[in-house]
Amino acid sequence: MNIVMNVSQIHILVVDDAQLIRNMMVQVLKKAGYIVNTAENGQEAVDYFTEHHPDLILMDADMPILNGLEACQRIRDLPEGKNVPILIVTAFGEREWVDRAYQMGATDYLTKPVNWHVLRNRIHYILQARQAEEALFEEKERAQVTLASIGDGVITTDADGNVDYINPVATRLTGWTAAKAYGRPLQNVFFIIDETTGEAVPISLQRCLEQGEIDDIAKENHVLFNHQTKDYFAIEDSVAPIRDRKGNIIGVVVVFHDVTELVYKSKHDSLTDLYNRREFESRLKRILHTRTPTEHCLLYMDLDQFKIVNDLCGHEAGDQLLKDIALLLKQRVKEYNGYGRATLARLGGDEFGLLLEKCNLEQALKIANNIRVAVETYRFFWRSDAQETGVFSIGISIGLVPFNTEHAPQHDVLAMADASCFAAKHAGRNIVHVYQEKHAEQLERHKEIQWVSLINDNLTRENGFSLYYQPIMPLSEPEQGFYYEILLRMDDQRGNLLSPGSFLSAAGRHNLMPVLDQWVVKTVLQWFVDNPRYIPQLTLLSINISGHSLSDKNFLTTVIDDIRHAPIPPYKLCFEINETSAITNLSGAVNFMTQLKKLGCRFALDNFGSGMSSFNYLKNLPIDFIKIDGDFVKGIVNDPIDYATVKAINDIGHLMHLKTIAERVETKAILDKLKGINVDYVQGYWVGEPQPLKIKEMIHKS
Repeated sequence: MNIVMNVSQIHILVVDDAQLIRNMMVQVLKKAGYIVNTAENGQEAVDYFTEHHPDLILMDADMPILNGLEACQRIRDLPEGKNVPILIVTAFGEREWVDRAYQMGATDYLTKPVNWHVLRNRIHYILQARQAEEALFEEKERAQVTLASIGDGVITTDADGNVDYINPVATRLTGWTAAKAYGRPLQNVFFIIDETTGEAVPISLQRCLEQGEIDDIAKENHVLFNHQTKDYFAIEDSVAPIRDRKGNIIGVVVVFHDVTELVYKSKHDSLTDLYNRREFESRLKRILHTRTPTEHCLLYMDLDQFKIVNDLCGHEAGDQLLKDIALLLKQRVKEYNGYGRATLARLGGDEFGLLLEKCNLEQALKIANNIRVAVETYRFFWRSDAQETGVFSIGISIGLVPFNTEHAPQHDVLAMADASCFAAKHAGRNIVHVYQEKHAEQLERHKEIQWVSLINDNLTRENGFSLYYQPIMPLSEPEQGFYYEILLRMDDQRGNLLSPGSFLSAAGRHNLMPVLDQWVVKTVLQWFVDNPRYIPQLTLLSINISGHSLSDKNFLTTVIDDIRHAPIPPYKLCFEINETSAITNLSGAVNFMTQLKKLGCRFALDNFGSGMSSFNYLKNLPIDFIKIDGDFVKGIVNDPIDYATVKAINDIGHLMHLKTIAERVETKAILDKLKGINVDYVQGYWVGEPQPLKIKEMIHKS
């Protein structure tokens, strides 16, 4: 800390009964630039200090009326005199005088005759030390005021992990006052419990104290327990080491803030104040991970006649009805006297879920029927400015699934309850339907309906589907431009993106593939209308076409028309067709390819090698590329049969003047093997991961 003193503003009081010495001191000090005043005895010094508060006092010891040592003590007794520097300047150098001077409060002691050079330097360093002390005090005071004013809780400990400071926010959140917290282990004051189990969470400061790493204490589902109110607070925290000047760790500081409201909002439905689907599924997942024989039950509930209220009276009435039903469900769930926890949630729309932990089927059926009767007898009244009062009766269909975590398929419990609810609706509504194993076929059918509904709904939404691109890297001619494959993703409307493997089979069985393929082609071509600057650097762009679209005349006509009006040259477009689809519909595939090749488009046969008689069909299909099945490619390093298969496909492809592309290249070892057998192109995570097409620049990340 650099202290710069302005001596012209420093006020020194010289106290001595010898006028000659006083005059000499005044002369020396004024020459040095100080403001100087004098007193002839100790009493004058006390009186002068009381009124004027000088910055430093030079005090003789042996003086009439009141000696210097007693005057020193009196000044120290004054509130303003506790910190003023007092330098005793006397002829007495005996040990008794020196010890008594320091006992009476002297800052330092200097004997006469005075060495003026020493005196000047002694004064300078005493004042400098005083200013440094004041600066440190001010800095500490600012820090204390800041810590007392901020919205975060702050606790510091010593090297043993015992509390030595706690600010007001930390006091409010923990329930510990500074006086009671001081000296206690951090574990006792900053008491964390697991919200799920109710058990205390041990606090370990070792990594922070020993290794100096910044860490956090409260993890997911951990809450802070308040010692006084017995309340719980969700918090975010960090723990950091405190070091001394030499870098040694002398304690830790814990900084934390209350996120209870934010966490509450993230876990609850804003309309009904019930838990939301995300929290419901999270709790179900935690239960399923425990793997115990304990029985639990899940209720999936869907309101009957809700759409009538919503359509006739409007969304405001629909929202009010949902809030009323939520309150009604809360009241019925409170009657659950099981030993476990009951989690009631709004799963979306007019659907609700109830997770009953440690609950058998008999108890769950009783609760379900109580809920059904309560909703059945409930009457909803609605009056708007434009309508007369309407009275509506509604019902509730409930699907119930008993399960234990030893045997329950983790991803199917909620789906089984949903399917049971679906069955309840189809069985006449307003009933409770218990899931049984014989309903598995019905569950699959219900899943299929859900997939079809989700696909159709996403086709009408702006961001229901999205496109990604993945680079394909040339090995034999690396100077070629960029080559990409377009990949499709679907929004599951819960914040996740699904790969095609999740939904294409359902789309295929319900004749939705031509619609999806057409959406992909149109979206890709429109992207190049909006971003024409990427066309010159592009060598080739692959678009997947399903087997269902090959024989769809309307699809072919639409694609040809779209390509003719697109800014991208047709020879830069390559359509990928799955080998099995091409062989299954050989004539349709040949016709489709022939028509588009007239425009200049190219074709690749995808997953080549997966069919039983792959090579027999190669000469009948007007293709340009073979994409070697990734199941063979991933094994070429360790499996000689896979290696031989890939090499054979590559060699025969070259004999037929076709380019080869190896899929699922995920390691450098695989890449090196493919280079050794002269494969033309490679694709996979080693080359580049899929990137969203919506970003403004296509970046080749090989």
